[in-house]
Amino acid sequence: MITSELFLQSIKKLLNNFEQRKFLLAASGGVDSMVLASLFEICNLKFEIAHINYKLRGEDSDSDQKLVEDFCFKNNIKFHLYPVSEKDKKPENSIQLWARNLRYDFFFKILKEENLDYIVTAHHLNDELETFLINLSRGSGIKGLSGIPSNDNKIIRPLLNFSKEEIYAFAKENKIEFQEDLSNQKNDYLRNEIRNKIIPEITAVSTNFLNGFKDSLSYLNDANNFIQSSIENAFSDIILKEDKVETLLNRKKLLSKEPFIITEIIRKFGFSGDEIGKVISAENGKFFRSKTHEIKITRDEILCSKRKEK
Repeated sequence: MITSELFLQSIKKLLNNFEQRKFLLAASGGVDSMVLASLFEICNLKFEIAHINYKLRGEDSDSDQKLVEDFCFKNNIKFHLYPVSEKDKKPENSIQLWARNLRYDFFFKILKEENLDYIVTAHHLNDELETFLINLSRGSGIKGLSGIPSNDNKIIRPLLNFSKEEIYAFAKENKIEFQEDLSNQKNDYLRNEIRNKIIPEITAVSTNFLNGFKDSLSYLNDANNFIQSSIENAFSDIILKEDKVETLLNRKKLLSKEPFIITEIIRKFGFSGDEIGKVISAENGKFFRSKTHEIKITRDEILCSKRKEK
């Protein structure tokens, strides 16, 4: 069960002196974000709230906005609204990516304007499992399997250790108002299919599945941190020269490293799959291009240059 004490412990693990920090909470009106907002209010933390009305679900979108707005008015919390309009052209495809980019642009704008310290989102343990399964299906590697970052790029996620079931239980016990997004019940996105079809089957097999998954995720995260540290150490060892545009690597030293390390260093420059193998085995004078970088191979060096943005 979620308690205010456990919630404060979760934030304390993420931030030092969190009592002095000022936060911007992303609130959609769903159970996750309304529980998050209520916990911040109960714990007497300093925060403001941001809401995006995407205008994608007609009256339901307006009802979500009113719910969040009413919560802010009742509790004397500063409310920031972004109402999507015709100028925000919706793409025919990748609606989710468009919506994500739009909201984070808005959040970071408010963060700067209001001189706040962190954005807070209501991602939870079930979101972790969904993301894990999606990344597993895409061959994302250990970095993609080690979980949603709990504190990254001025964004914190203090509910990651709590399940959806615990969030619903807290909402019921504390009589928290929220609205269900009925579009989440449609299986028109991979995440929704995993959420609505696969996860209920998995958790039905073992009632303790989510707790075991949380432990495994912790081990994977520790392993990923160790691996990333090893890669950075190896990378520092082979750099001959580096500035904002170019990185010059000692080719002989690079090729003396473990194959996994070599692969991950080349991956840093936007290469993947078979392209990495071609770069590693390339002869003197060969030239390669990724979406982000250009690489030129010489006998003793590898020159990596950032590509100019168009």
